[in-house]
Amino acid sequence: MPVTVASYGSWESPLTAEAVAVASSSVGSVVVDPTDPTRVYWLESRPSEGGRYVLLSKLVDDYDDSTLINHLPDTKWNVRTAVHEYGGGAYTVYDKAIVFVNWADQGLYVLENKSSEPRRIGEQEEGVRYASFAVHLSGEYVVCVREDHRVEGEAKNTLVAVRLGGEPGRDTVLFDRSDFVSSPVFGSDGSEIAFITWNHPDMNWDATVLRRARVVASPGDGGAACTLEALAEVAGGEGQQRESIYQPRFDDQGSLHFIGDRSGFWNPYHVDGSGDVVQSLAKPMPAEFAEPEWAFGASTFQPVSGRASSMAVVFHLDDTTRLGILNVETHVIDDLPVPGWTALSNLQMAQTRSGEPALVLVAGSPTESPALYTYFINGIGGQRLLVAGGTKAAGDVGGLDVGSISVPREIAFPTRLPPFDEQSKEVQAYAYYYPPANVRH
Repeated sequence: MPVTVASYGSWESPLTAEAVAVASSSVGSVVVDPTDPTRVYWLESRPSEGGRYVLLSKLVDDYDDSTLINHLPDTKWNVRTAVHEYGGGAYTVYDKAIVFVNWADQGLYVLENKSSEPRRIGEQEEGVRYASFAVHLSGEYVVCVREDHRVEGEAKNTLVAVRLGGEPGRDTVLFDRSDFVSSPVFGSDGSEIAFITWNHPDMNWDATVLRRARVVASPGDGGAACTLEALAEVAGGEGQQRESIYQPRFDDQGSLHFIGDRSGFWNPYHVDGSGDVVQSLAKPMPAEFAEPEWAFGASTFQPVSGRASSMAVVFHLDDTTRLGILNVETHVIDDLPVPGWTALSNLQMAQTRSGEPALVLVAGSPTESPALYTYFINGIGGQRLLVAGGTKAAGDVGGLDVGSISVPREIAFPTRLPPFDEQSKEVQAYAYYYPPANVRH
């Protein structure tokens, strides 16, 4: 192909708006059913179907789509929530029952195993929205965030429990003493729950509080699904001790783990047997183990099933994105190699049909669209990466040549922190530089 010399800004793009729109399908919101970790679920956006989000699943070691299921094929279903307007966390799966929000009416539905039609649950008045779900081990109710626009002024965010069976009734309000609530998660035996709260004017990356409580079941008489007792603050703070807490997780032994930024970076912590919060690393690391949560459902941090004290982690150190297994007792991170990936998200723990532990995650690079992968972790010294372990990447956009993709270069440079005067602290800053790229110019 002949190369034309032209000034920057005047290069003819090989892309068209139509080609970009058609290729904009994406995969995300990955969930693994804890009662059946051999199957992975995800949402796929489909521009050809009005941009709706379709719920799909397959076995984690199925590489030819022989076990692929489209759980909501009718185009009237669009798995998407409007809570906080940014959404995220629009569904969950437990014992093959799918709890999800439909975009058109923001209604909460359950699609039970072997059922062909979802059934609406929760309060069914206009102005009620739901997100961020955790199904109790009994399978009788789901705890979630409810955003209520029926009140005057600003919408009210509460933590509620919604019964999965019987006739729709009133939600049980479990916590309503903060402006915002997020990320409910049950302990390994269902007797505990943890969740995040915060208040105006903070965003969740400024200051949040991690809370935990005992879960007390109520009789199945159509009344309250459950109540909370011994509610306590675990970490975080909104006063002088300000800290942003993300991603509470209970491991198989019932220990509570989370990510907090008390060191200035989002690092992993856990609650020890004495109830004290301790570092999961030997010392604070200048690395980010989380990202700002504009939407619900972020996952860069998961307990490794069958391995005591082990957490799978995605973290950003200097100018690289890394994947590893952290032992919170020895404080050692065993790095897992990644094949040129620069974006890792939607981390979940899964298992093959033969019982081999595996991670599932969405990964991509500057030249590869994000796709769903299975990553085997059995044996730190010899991992086996299966790039065909999920949905296929979008591929080249409209036949775009790889030589026309601007691949970023990591750069570092000195700078100063505010207020940018003689007393300002000198620090190192990191950025991506995107050099122009076009095979025609």
